[in-house]
Amino acid sequence: MLGLQLYTVRSMIKDESSAVSALTEIKKMGYECVQLAGRMDMISLTANAAEEVGIKVIGILGGIEMCEEEGEELFRIAHLCGAEDLGISSGMTTEVEAYDLIARANRFAKRAWEQGFTFSYHNHSNEFIRGESGRTLMSILEEGFDRNLVRLMPDTYWLQHGGVDVRHFLEQAEGRVNILHLKDMKRTVDGQAFAEIGRGNIHFEGILEVAKKIGIEHFIVEQDRCDGNPLDSARISCEYVRSIL
Repeated sequence: MLGLQLYTVRSMIKDESSAVSALTEIKKMGYECVQLAGRMDMISLTANAAEEVGIKVIGILGGIEMCEEEGEELFRIAHLCGAEDLGISSGMTTEVEAYDLIARANRFAKRAWEQGFTFSYHNHSNEFIRGESGRTLMSILEEGFDRNLVRLMPDTYWLQHGGVDVRHFLEQAEGRVNILHLKDMKRTVDGQAFAEIGRGNIHFEGILEVAKKIGIEHFIVEQDRCDGNPLDSARISCEYVRSIL
């Protein structure tokens, strides 16, 4: 299933009317689902808009603090909009922070599964910092997360940004990934930058070949920053991914 992470179009969603308008356009493009993100008020707003438009919500992405502090409200909204997965990301930079997150994520993941949801960890590139032990924070997370409770939600841009071979990472994570974030990277004179899928330098044909081979079911397009209208970027990415899926 091909979907869009709504963080891509966050600048276009101000209220109920703009949320419905944006989601209507997203559905027309050919996206089959969306993933929600942001503060709880934005999650609630976009969940209601998705129901009105009639587009599936595959999951909700936030942080461990939101899960711990507003977990019951998160469960309520997720049940109402039919979300299957609850996910988190983290800005950790030390092994101490990694071990702390492992304990907290495992605890909340158990609550999520008891409510009927899967629970996933979404990476950026900070997880590939090597700590004082010489191991990457990601390797510590992968070992510490309860494999029965915590899945991985890899992001192609951030894996590449962290110096990781995307296809190798996916192969090693077989059985732990159901949602993959598709995000392209281009090189400018100022360094790496986000790009519409197919307009950057990441080899998505090879990545999708591996992803399908290991059984990944949901492909979520995301572009953190767009040079122009985010809906135009979402459309370009949708068309390209559909051409190679």
